[in-house]
Amino acid sequence: MNYNIDLNDRPFKAIKAGTKRIETRVPTSWDKTPYDKLNVGDTITFTNNSDNETMRVNILGVRNYPDVRSLLEAEGTRNTLSSGLGIEEAIERYNTVFEEYRENIPKFGIYAIEVKLV
Repeated sequence: MNYNIDLNDRPFKAIKAGTKRIETRVPTSWDKTPYDKLNVGDTITFTNNSDNETMRVNILGVRNYPDVRSLLEAEGTRNTLSSGLGIEEAIERYNTVFEEYRENIPKFGIYAIEVKLV
């Protein structure tokens, strides 16, 4: 199965360069991707929001964590973030950038999707 997901420019470029190996996602009302249904071997076509460039990745693993701290401690900030933030700053960003993330992480957890460029 192939899924289509939009990405901002910085994480798109980091995944393409191989420096970001894990895309993190939280189910929201505006994103209908069934993260709980993703499987190893599925693919994702990422579209860069800034220039519509696309790239296809293989899913190597999907893990669900109860909160951002658990995810970042298990997966590492170097693998999950394109911003260079530390754990505390990243947690703050997750809690402030999207209000729905703050509301939905306690309900659904946060997904770590391990990917590799095709």
